[in-house]
Amino acid sequence: KEMNKKMLIVLLPIFLLACNFLFPSEETSTPTETVLTKTKIPQETERSEYNGFTIVRLHPGDGDLQALLAAEAQKAASQGLMPVVEFDATWCPPCQAIDAALKEKNELMVKAYDGTYIIKLDVDEWVWDDGRVQNFAFDGIPVYFKLDTDGKQTGEVIDGNAWGDNIPENMAPPMDKFFHGE
Repeated sequence: KEMNKKMLIVLLPIFLLACNFLFPSEETSTPTETVLTKTKIPQETERSEYNGFTIVRLHPGDGDLQALLAAEAQKAASQGLMPVVEFDATWCPPCQAIDAALKEKNELMVKAYDGTYIIKLDVDEWVWDDGRVQNFAFDGIPVYFKLDTDGKQTGEVIDGNAWGDNIPENMAPPMDKFFHGE
């Protein structure tokens, strides 16, 4: 009998651990909960500085959009650059082509972007709903909005309809004209 009690004392915790492993309690986090938690955590602002322009990516966890735009517009002004909001997405072919051309330091695209401070916002992160992301209204991406030094829209906008094929030879001229005038 003493041996049976000792075996029970040894085997009972093992049995309970096995049950917990096979039948976890509801307190275990699910992948969905993890994803939701991750989107709430402020992400580090992504910043790329090129010779002549800067690109910054903001995320909803960074704070209030209008306050963020005002702060970034001030940074742009302090660097003598024009603040511009770009709405894009990872799945967008023209957006991918622009990013690739800039990464490859395509001469036409680098010249077009010279003097700009691009503030990128992913439409999927910022919830593009019914053609709007907060006070920005647009039908397609990529789309660029010039900002004043307070981070407010100037009314000047260009989108991917301004060029044909998504190659630097087509994209750079209208973007250059938009950023720099004639």
